[in-house]
Amino acid sequence: MNPKLFEDRRRRLRDATVIAIFRMHGPEDAIEGVGAAIRGGFEAVEITMNTPGATDALSEVAGRGDALVGAGTVLTAEQVKEAYDAGAEFVITPVVVPEVVEAAHELSMPVALGASTPTEIFTAASTGADWVKVFPAADLGGPGYIENVLGPLRGTPILVTGGITAENYLGYLDAGAELVGFAGAVFDADLAAQGRYDEFERRAIDVCRRLDAYLTDRAQD
Repeated sequence: MNPKLFEDRRRRLRDATVIAIFRMHGPEDAIEGVGAAIRGGFEAVEITMNTPGATDALSEVAGRGDALVGAGTVLTAEQVKEAYDAGAEFVITPVVVPEVVEAAHELSMPVALGASTPTEIFTAASTGADWVKVFPAADLGGPGYIENVLGPLRGTPILVTGGITAENYLGYLDAGAELVGFAGAVFDADLAAQGRYDEFERRAIDVCRRLDAYLTDRAQD
């Protein structure tokens, strides 16, 4: 691990707060979608490894602008290396896979392990995850679930995904989540297939404007 590079990536991801997630029908949709999200203000983007041609898309968008680029739906240490070679700077999984943490950290990449129950969330954090991705957050009970889990597990760094929209996501930040991921509810694969990247950009702008206002209000309290 390069500690300086790792800490820089972790800081940039934490400071970004919101992550645009692309699980698309093909690599071109992901590439164009990432561009729209960045134009709309997102500073962290993720392409899932089960997007066809995911590594090609990662290679194309890596280093574009100032956005941090990551790989999602990573299930094995081998996929960590594939994502890294394609230019990924962070890794996200849907489940608890300890070997992914080891592989990602060795390559100076922060990692979020996916979990749902309190036991899984505790296990993921104990395994060394930099964040625990609570998924699917909306189906599990929304911000109230996060708040309840963080009662006994206070201090656990949480990323939420699943059913997250521009209208509901600030509630998760109020509940104690550090990061929020926007997937199909905002960056819809079918919209991308129709070439509606203007709508992606519009939605990204809406999310980022709400975040700016929220952070400004918090700073004034």
